[in-house]
Amino acid sequence: MRTTENLSKVGFLHFLFLACLALIVFVPVRVCSADLPYTATIAEGRRAVKEIMERTGASSVSVAFTDGDRLVWTETFGYADRASGTPPTKETMYCIGSTSKMFATVAVMKLVDRGLIALDEPVVKHLKSFRMLSPEYRQITVRMLLNHSSGFPGTDYRNAFTTTPFKDYSAQVLETLATERLKHAPGYLSVYCNDGFTVAEQLIASVTGKSYPRFVEDEILKPLGMKSSRYMLDYPPEGSAAKRYDGKGRELPFMFVNVLASGGLYSTPSDMARFAMMLIGKGRLGDARILSEKAVAEMAKDQTLASFNPVKSNMVSYGLGWDTVRQPGLGAVGVTAWQKGGAIPFMKALFTVVPDERLAAFVVGASGNFSSNDTIVLMERLLLNALVEKGRIPSVPSPLKGKALPEKTASPAELRSFAGCYGRSDSLLRVSGGRGQSLSIYRYDPEKKRWGAWQKGLTMRSDGYFASKADPLQAFAFRTADGRQYLINRSVAGYGHYQDNEVIGQKVTVTAALPASWKKRLARHWLMINDNPTSDAWEAPGADLGNYGGLLLSSDSQVVDPTLSDSRAGMMLVIPQLKGRDLNDLVIENRAGDEWLRLGSYLFQPRETVEKLAPGETTIVLGPDGNSEWRVIDRLNKAKTLTISPDLPDGSWRLYDARLKQIERGKGKKTLPLAGGTYYLLFHDNARVLF
Repeated sequence: MRTTENLSKVGFLHFLFLACLALIVFVPVRVCSADLPYTATIAEGRRAVKEIMERTGASSVSVAFTDGDRLVWTETFGYADRASGTPPTKETMYCIGSTSKMFATVAVMKLVDRGLIALDEPVVKHLKSFRMLSPEYRQITVRMLLNHSSGFPGTDYRNAFTTTPFKDYSAQVLETLATERLKHAPGYLSVYCNDGFTVAEQLIASVTGKSYPRFVEDEILKPLGMKSSRYMLDYPPEGSAAKRYDGKGRELPFMFVNVLASGGLYSTPSDMARFAMMLIGKGRLGDARILSEKAVAEMAKDQTLASFNPVKSNMVSYGLGWDTVRQPGLGAVGVTAWQKGGAIPFMKALFTVVPDERLAAFVVGASGNFSSNDTIVLMERLLLNALVEKGRIPSVPSPLKGKALPEKTASPAELRSFAGCYGRSDSLLRVSGGRGQSLSIYRYDPEKKRWGAWQKGLTMRSDGYFASKADPLQAFAFRTADGRQYLINRSVAGYGHYQDNEVIGQKVTVTAALPASWKKRLARHWLMINDNPTSDAWEAPGADLGNYGGLLLSSDSQVVDPTLSDSRAGMMLVIPQLKGRDLNDLVIENRAGDEWLRLGSYLFQPRETVEKLAPGETTIVLGPDGNSEWRVIDRLNKAKTLTISPDLPDGSWRLYDARLKQIERGKGKKTLPLAGGTYYLLFHDNARVLF
């Protein structure tokens, strides 16, 4: 006969059995992944690659996926060389762009591990040649170079991307910074900044006595067995690197990415898999100890938590080197991932590590309309499926479906406060009231010099964001922080199963009329003279100034403050994350009795000072600084021929029409027919001209 006590024990055991059964039924079972083949994951990865290549016209894509210290899958798609029909191999190199920042970060952290530097020491302690106009530059620490909080203007693009080797770029950046101000106090906020990593390149060379490429090769690439990774200081062997093609399918020349620490490494997915395995191994791969566990953990700390940030963006939650240590596509399913992307023209890469699950993926593709967002979509499809096969999540989440939230009444005072102009580094936005309580957002077109509608019919919703009925998942809000008002965008990202926020503009207001010294310059035009002859910047070499209600606009619609001084219009935007990157003061320099324009390290000559080319033969000689020379054929009234004879067999030149649209570029001697009108000639080398 059972006693009451025995019956209670039986009941408890029965309950415990049912509870365990429930856990088995409703909780995903983790699978030991040591030998998991990931068949479904690889199949989904292949489908994703083929879909994206078909949609974007990419010439080639290459992928790697790892689990722990096992390379599960690597595969190449498309053609490394379309003309010969040559597919990429597992050793075919691609430029990984800004993913290169991870190697600069690891190099710095190696020096920290060795006690040669400390993250929170001033850079000037170890790099004596570093200086800026703002005295606060002495407060910039090593950490700030790696977490985008230094306050540098952003990127010195001159000589950054060329089709011939240029080996003095990092020294040029130090020279440029010596002429520039900080755009915010060191450490105040984190906004994407390439020059921080270029200064880190100089720092590493100063501390170690080795060139930056040599240090990375000796201390990272060789120990990890990354045999197909290198910085391109000269042309690579024929066929070793994937070719790039533009949107029309035209082959592009090999690109030297001279921003070595910031974006210049060429690598392969298989090599990047080994780099990922080292980070998953907390700094170790096999017998090679690259970093301490402490260093890897420090890199993965969110550097934006204690800095100025009007709204949290998970896609822009900088670690040291990392774009984000809170990758939102995997964060949406409760998984932590670290991510770093990279992009050069017509080549995009993405590197993602899932530390707790010991997974990683690397994606790179070239040409067509293959974009950075395509790399994110591909990576998320791959890793989400891997998490399903591993038993970490029950299923791949579905893309979000939009449903408009209920409308909320906004007061007239609120609507008036939201209206106005919002500046950012790449454009100018204007928020205006529409019908009823709606708002519209317009973009300024600097070429057409007019506003175009971007978002219309936005009304306030119950969550305080403004959205339209047509696209309820694209929403906008306004936030005031530190006395400034910001425009926030919340949108669907990546695979489409989550939304993320981004600060996309800062409200700018005018308190005074445009000073007379700057007002008289609005009618002037300038021509660039000092970029590398192979730079794409020569496609649009002109610069002029615009006026927006008392503020100055540069040619790329960057807004600057003209009240700083008569000769320097200052950076005025204080925007974290991405839309406050790459700002510059506009500086007027007196040269040869006239006003020349400087923007960062770019120098522009007044257009009206260009010498006229007289009929007959003229000799063109570059000055001692090696800058390019302009000449103008003014109002030619009849058809003629023009013969250009550079002194060097491969001496280069360009021909533009009166509106500075490039007509032709070439090397060596050539005779060109000219119709009537005005033409501008640009010479990158000494030459003789006959017309």
